[in-house]
Amino acid sequence: MRSAAHLPALLGAETTALWANLRRSWRVLWTLTLIECRRKYAGSILGTLWYPLYSMLLLGSYCFLYLVVFRVRYRELGTYEFVLFVFSGLIPYLGFSEAVSTGLGSVKANLALLRNAVFPIELVPVKHALAAMVGLFSSLALLIVMILPTAYRGWHLLYLPVPLVSLLLFTLGVIWFLSAIAVVVPDIAQFVNIALLLFMFISPIGFTIDSVPARVRALVYLNPLTYLIEGFRFALIGVRASPLWYDALFLVASIALALAAAAFFRRMSPIFSDYE
Repeated sequence: MRSAAHLPALLGAETTALWANLRRSWRVLWTLTLIECRRKYAGSILGTLWYPLYSMLLLGSYCFLYLVVFRVRYRELGTYEFVLFVFSGLIPYLGFSEAVSTGLGSVKANLALLRNAVFPIELVPVKHALAAMVGLFSSLALLIVMILPTAYRGWHLLYLPVPLVSLLLFTLGVIWFLSAIAVVVPDIAQFVNIALLLFMFISPIGFTIDSVPARVRALVYLNPLTYLIEGFRFALIGVRASPLWYDALFLVASIALALAAAAFFRRMSPIFSDYE
């Protein structure tokens, strides 16, 4: 009871400390984020062009699987509209999976920063989340160009900040939790990689929620990526299967997750030096 009563004060103190670190180190954070983006494809011929190219290759694979192999068809969507439907759902999944897969081991790989007063170690996962957002924005720009030839009017784009903020906060919360645990339990990376693959198949990327049999539809709704995909899809092409107020609930939940994860990370950080 006592710990529960002190929880709001603890979250407030940890959030204040984290915000102070962000204000003090944001220039270094931004510089390191850009370095991380360049480093990812350093030495390749196409360089940063791989950001949109990777999305296009994965989109092509998805569309081949659903359109050619499974022959999925929706009466209200033509072939090109279905491609836009898939791409709008693929973008948030790629952003999330990229951030989690790269950020998972980031703290363990940078334990030397425990003695660095310039760049606090809790900002290392933030760097990977922001780097993933850079790739996400390149995919968003590509999709918007693809939308231009259609009859879509685009006013829903004004709604895009809502799922974007939710994605960033939710991703930060997940990375802070997992990267802290990965310092103590490195094997968690294997489970997370399997989970990310599973999420790709149970997320409504190439199918609608309504097309899922009622007896297993709960699995789709229990998947947090479903709400991110629905939010992005509504903002980009004006299509969704869930009520709009779900996005508000998910945004509140993402804020709570990020605050709790930040407090958890800072509480765990004193023991990180034991694993250096």
